[in-house]
Amino acid sequence: MCQFLYTLLVSSGPKEAFEWGDVEDSEVALAQDITTAFREIEVLASGSQLMRRHPVVPNRSVPGQHVTHTPSFSQQNGHLYVFEYIDLSTTKINKAKERAGWMAYMFDDIKGVNPTAETFSLVRPEKDSGVEQIDYAKTILRGGSKIVNWSDDNERGQFLQEREQIAA
Repeated sequence: MCQFLYTLLVSSGPKEAFEWGDVEDSEVALAQDITTAFREIEVLASGSQLMRRHPVVPNRSVPGQHVTHTPSFSQQNGHLYVFEYIDLSTTKINKAKERAGWMAYMFDDIKGVNPTAETFSLVRPEKDSGVEQIDYAKTILRGGSKIVNWSDDNERGQFLQEREQIAA
């Protein structure tokens, strides 16, 4: 309680005290890394890549059964592909668990409207295994999406190659 009050009143303020700073630097770095990878293979929907028939589009609205979602990336080629990222190496373990739950809900809700949609969790895996919340996060993601280990060159390369083929 004392730490909370000190942070709130004296130190960093409400953002840190209430842990409103949900996005850590590592999560921002992962998002930028994914965006850069899409840009490098010229599949990201932006100026020069708009020549692709089926580009990867950031933050496009995708209808779900209960609500319209805005996943980080999606791709449509007569078939819907939805991509969301999560950094499981975070120090905020409960935040990772909550984000994984939100991702699983979003994927399930989208599949409620579009059962053939393919969903992907782009994951930077945790450094140490065995943390209950991280294991829970991986389990619920595995149940509703294909997990791509973004730190693994082979998995990332295969995923990006598929994006290129679908974009053509």
